Amino acid sequence: MKIRLDQDNLLLLLPLTAFAVGTLYIGSNYGPVSAFIPFWASIFMLITCLFVLLGMDKAVDDGEDHVAAKGESDNHNVIASGLWITVYVVMAYVVGMIPAAVAYTFFSMYFFGGKKLLMAAGTSAVLGLILFGLFEFILEKELYKGVFIEGYF
Repeated sequence: MKIRLDQDNLLLLLPLTAFAVGTLYIGSNYGPVSAFIPFWASIFMLITCLFVLLGMDKAVDDGEDHVAAKGESDNHNVIASGLWITVYVVMAYVVGMIPAAVAYTFFSMYFFGGKKLLMAAGTSAVLGLILFGLFEFILEKELYKGVFIEGYF
């Protein structure tokens, strides 16, 4: 198997790799409990970037000539992903981390992933309960509740 660098995704992968290295460096200055999530998230992001950079995310070439529609659809997907993450950040700021994660998961699964309504709603609800239980009871850390909750309640 010949390894070739994926030149198509290089402009996207360089900032993501720099971000992962930056969060790994910053997270290394945290205490042992606080550094757990930034450390492993950065490691997984670096592995994913390396995986894509080496072209291992592509289907195996079976000798036939497959022409994929590129260009505008790739740019559209990158822009849509960036906007969707921006919407998540705004939602997290306004209503808090857990409700934003639940909404993000639901909309991602239902509208972008094509999952059924019951599957998307169930998975989102279970995620919210897991996040709440993990941070409130196991880690005993309070996640950001958002300006709406903190400002009005």
